[in-house]
Amino acid sequence: MNHTTRFYRSYSGTRGVSFNVKLDTTDLFITAGSSLQAEAHRILEAQRRELDDHISKKQEFLYSLSPLTPAGDTPPIVMDMYNASAAAGVGPMAAVAGAIAQHVGQRLIESSDEVIVENGGDTWMMLQSPLIMGIYVNNIYFRDKIRLKINPENTPCSVCTSSASLGHSLSFGKADAATIIAHSGALADAVATGACNIVQTEDDMQKAVDYAMSINGVRGCMIIYRDKLTACGAIEFCSPE
Repeated sequence: MNHTTRFYRSYSGTRGVSFNVKLDTTDLFITAGSSLQAEAHRILEAQRRELDDHISKKQEFLYSLSPLTPAGDTPPIVMDMYNASAAAGVGPMAAVAGAIAQHVGQRLIESSDEVIVENGGDTWMMLQSPLIMGIYVNNIYFRDKIRLKINPENTPCSVCTSSASLGHSLSFGKADAATIIAHSGALADAVATGACNIVQTEDDMQKAVDYAMSINGVRGCMIIYRDKLTACGAIEFCSPE
């Protein structure tokens, strides 16, 4: 679970209506073509109910730090988390924030041509015009300096970040930010956790990038550790405002 990196809501062009949807520990910031707050809340309730029901039947799903084998009738959001966990080599709950953002966003696309769903910094989007996204890094070298450009032709996609220096989520690594771009929200979230876990020193940064880019479905990876940054794939930087 990676609620450790904040995204500046710096969007190019007019983005319609923005609103929050909250349920228990889930706090979504959504931008769409019109106010879809009630619909988004219904979708979130359904997704959380499926997830919570599965956890009640299989407690290890909540606590495991390694992949598990699904059994029985598994809802799509839960299966996405199992699959992302297996691909990334981390526990299934490492994929939860990205998975929720994606599944809510995919349903909202039925009512809006453009949707951006941010879940604690893990974001799924379907765009009609370019988006400038700022990634908060909790160190003096890169704080308020990282901006990524996401082009509409590369969406739908998910951008998820894990950090060892920001937030309360469990991390075994020391990266200030491990950002992953992938088609799947669950996958981007899980791989961000795995990449962050790899980084113990500066020498591990390229190893983390190689790990991430070796996983099918990952489009881009950025690692920040202290005063160093390395990136590969579909990472397009732009200047801070």
